[in-house]
Amino acid sequence: MNIMNYTRIEESWLPALEPASRDDVFERILSRLCSNGFYEVNDGLTPESVLKAVLARENRQTTALGEGIAFPHARLENLKKPLFAVATFREPVLFENAPVHIICLILVPLAEPSISLKIMAQLSRLLTDPSIRQSVLDATDPAALRAIFNTHNLRIDKPILARDIMRPPQFCVKESDPVSICSHFMSINNLHAVAVVDQRRKIQGEITVERLFKYGLPEFFGQLKSVSFIAEFDPFEKYFEDEEGVLAADVMEPTARIVPMDYTIMEIVFDLAIKSYPKLYVVDEENRWVGTIDKGLVLDNVINH
Repeated sequence: MNIMNYTRIEESWLPALEPASRDDVFERILSRLCSNGFYEVNDGLTPESVLKAVLARENRQTTALGEGIAFPHARLENLKKPLFAVATFREPVLFENAPVHIICLILVPLAEPSISLKIMAQLSRLLTDPSIRQSVLDATDPAALRAIFNTHNLRIDKPILARDIMRPPQFCVKESDPVSICSHFMSINNLHAVAVVDQRRKIQGEITVERLFKYGLPEFFGQLKSVSFIAEFDPFEKYFEDEEGVLAADVMEPTARIVPMDYTIMEIVFDLAIKSYPKLYVVDEENRWVGTIDKGLVLDNVINH
């Protein structure tokens, strides 16, 4: 199904709005989107309840995803069918200090949570094109704005891909970094794994907490059922002996899971849940690191979406 089926011909398109606070902007978009009989059709909803749901989701975690785009959304118990609106602003609206020029506000029935993610995925893929994004910002009337989206076959029956849910790269270390710095970096940022990258942002491997924790332990240690007879053994002796000279390159795992941007959600879940990779590192066509996916991200963006 084309996602345009989840829009209203006039009410979903709000170009060149005057900027205001984030909450005031939500109220303005909803007053337009949910007008002309909306509450008669969706009995049980009120302007207050819809706005409260959108604000509750936004206050839990911002939906600003970079490039000046945000996807506020809410799941509503009494909503009959999904619905979304697109609003643009020449002056930015701040989402936790992130400037936003394009807001795609999505409402979905409580029983259909994946629809909002699929709508968001299609809109996000379209708006990542700088020329299309600029044409959206240049539109001055609802018909022109609607026409931009209508010319593309944006369908929700396409699978969710890595590009749709990945988090932009945040934490990494270099091969030449001392392992003591790496372990401290992982500790203060509460990281279970961190990418090791070269100067071109290509992933060379990853360092995991398990690898650091087990560094220097003899092979037989993992086969023991009790350590009572070697109670005096210092499990971190080798670590402290080698600490000054050990680099990230010496302890990194070469088995970092690198996946393409079009990796499907089923492949993602299989790698994380069945193959037990701590993270998936998403790369572009030139093999450069562009995003990261872990179990927490999948839970937040899919299951708790």
